[in-house]
Amino acid sequence: MISWDIVLGLVILAFAIPFIFLSSKMKAVRLRALAVQQESKYLRILLRELEDHVRHDQSLFLESLGVPFLLMRPSGRVEMANKKAAALVGVESIIQANLLRLLPESELKGFLQQVCNSTEPVRNIVAVEHHGEQRIYRAKATPLENRERHVGIVFLDVTEEHRTQVIRRDFVANASHELRTPLTLITGYLEALIDEPEVAENAAIRLRSLGIMKHHADRMARLIADMLTLSRVDSPDSGYLKHEEFNLCQVAEDVILRLQPMVDEQKATVKIEICPQPFVMWGDSFYWAQVIFNLLENALKNNPKPGLMVRMSAAIDETGAQTITVEDDGVGISPEALPYIFNRFYRADKTGKIKGTGLGLAIVRHAVEAHGGDICAESTPGQKTIFNIHLPKQREE
Repeated sequence: MISWDIVLGLVILAFAIPFIFLSSKMKAVRLRALAVQQESKYLRILLRELEDHVRHDQSLFLESLGVPFLLMRPSGRVEMANKKAAALVGVESIIQANLLRLLPESELKGFLQQVCNSTEPVRNIVAVEHHGEQRIYRAKATPLENRERHVGIVFLDVTEEHRTQVIRRDFVANASHELRTPLTLITGYLEALIDEPEVAENAAIRLRSLGIMKHHADRMARLIADMLTLSRVDSPDSGYLKHEEFNLCQVAEDVILRLQPMVDEQKATVKIEICPQPFVMWGDSFYWAQVIFNLLENALKNNPKPGLMVRMSAAIDETGAQTITVEDDGVGISPEALPYIFNRFYRADKTGKIKGTGLGLAIVRHAVEAHGGDICAESTPGQKTIFNIHLPKQREE
């Protein structure tokens, strides 16, 4: 006969077995869940590393472009940008910034507004004020075919190209004007001599007319010669510049002889102080003669009153660098005009009383730069004007 203890034990066992099985199952589930949790955590770490890697690669790619790049939403919010773009727009924290709200009214903001309102590619020339200097950019915006309707914008700096075009346009306009004036006068006197016999028969009038025509023909010849000189020194690789040894003292003496009639007429004094002698230089003596001639003539022309003192000096320092200085005690140059005196056809004198082609100082600057040097000017109105030329140590090649 089975005892109650055995029956009770069997009942308890019958009820306990499912719980034991369930407990083991739950433990296995918990272990599996823990493993999944660990895998999920590891996967999240991998995803974060992948995202960081992608962002790093994107950043490297954007910076390697070498030009400003923006990726914007139509709302104006920036999604991606490189450092050059941040510097361009002047916003330090550019990512997620809304440029249409942050930027002041300007050409750049107007262009971005146009881009955000367009579904077609947009190209334009944009002027941007950058650290007190105006830079010119050729901007191109391309809408992307994605859900967010992003717009990619690339800016190409064309400031130098733009400046070159402006200089070329101004040069042609000014040269045409300078040539047209004497040509018109010559044509007018020729027509008078041809169409009016009584004028041609009068010897005094005839000689006076021929003298005026010759004066203006010489003016045209000087202008054309200066333009040719400027075009040559503007392209030193063209082969026009010679590289030979010469004595600056001899060049200066030749220039003084050419200017002596003008010096005597104005009762001016020109002093040449060059040390050592001979002062050996390496380059094209013809263009250095143009440099010295234009600087001395410029001082004389702008100070026609008697008593002007002009001094030219040259020296070599301990490094072998050479310095040439031309100084006068004349009327000086106004601070407003000083930054522009080396521009082609620029004239500080607006009255038209001082004659010239307006190319002399432009030739000086380009000739000096073609020889690897630089020139600067300083002036105190009513007291003095100084032109300083600096040449690094030269190699005899």
